[in-house]
Amino acid sequence: MDPRLVLAEESNKRLATTLQHYRNWAGQLLARYQMANPDASRPPRRIYVGGLPAGTTEAALRQFINEVMIRTGAVASAGFPISNCKVYSDKNYAFLEFRSVEEASNCMAFDGMVFNNTYLRIRRPNNYDYNTAVTLGFTEPNPVIDLNQLEIVRTVVQDSPNKLFIGGLPCEWSEDQVKEKLTPFGMLKAFNLVMDKTTGNSKGYAFCEYQYPEVTDAVIDTLNLQTVGSKTLTVKRAVAGQAAPQVTHALPQHVQHMPAAVTDAFTMQQHRRLQQATQAFMGPVATTLAGLPQ
Repeated sequence: MDPRLVLAEESNKRLATTLQHYRNWAGQLLARYQMANPDASRPPRRIYVGGLPAGTTEAALRQFINEVMIRTGAVASAGFPISNCKVYSDKNYAFLEFRSVEEASNCMAFDGMVFNNTYLRIRRPNNYDYNTAVTLGFTEPNPVIDLNQLEIVRTVVQDSPNKLFIGGLPCEWSEDQVKEKLTPFGMLKAFNLVMDKTTGNSKGYAFCEYQYPEVTDAVIDTLNLQTVGSKTLTVKRAVAGQAAPQVTHALPQHVQHMPAAVTDAFTMQQHRRLQQATQAFMGPVATTLAGLPQ
């Protein structure tokens, strides 16, 4: 076996043991905090899930997210991460409560994943307080969660040079109808049709970003000023003053540089992921210590 792989495997074992040691320690700190503030950890352990398909049951949603989190490595320990699930079927949303703050934060990584042909909106609850949450555990998902096996279109479109504004949409159009207009150009990375909570219809505009930014200019050139019924579309970059970034390759880097040995690549990838996880875990430790009762 390649000596580099032997070293990587040995390093993987050390990193995994170290990461579990940090988790155990953080669990003890969290237990002390919860004894002094019994209600403090509940909001950071709760997650809002919107956009549920009609007829979704608590058992079905709970089973689906439990299985996804286990399959993708988003759980902190053995067993199912969700401790409670409440579905409000009249409004198509639910609240999940997790057994740990870390696992609730990990669930945020699944915003936009598909459940029964619908893209879920995953958010923090309204009473989530970052300053409290950061003393109890991670506030960001673990970077080693494997999202490659999932179909995800984010429902929050972050500001970037390739974020597109699509205005002039018919207000009666659904998300699927708008996406049908956009997906011929490529796979979407993120999409948000802005809705009017009073009427239940859209406000006539949306934001999106594509998986491959090379198509952004083509979308603008093709769809801007296009007539849709009695409307005229306005399609442009959403962030004013942003120029198109330089494209240095037509295909993703991992496609251009596929390794000769898949097993070797997997071992090295696991090594990098464990390094990332260990580094990410130590981020909030100082803040956690500062927040502990004396």
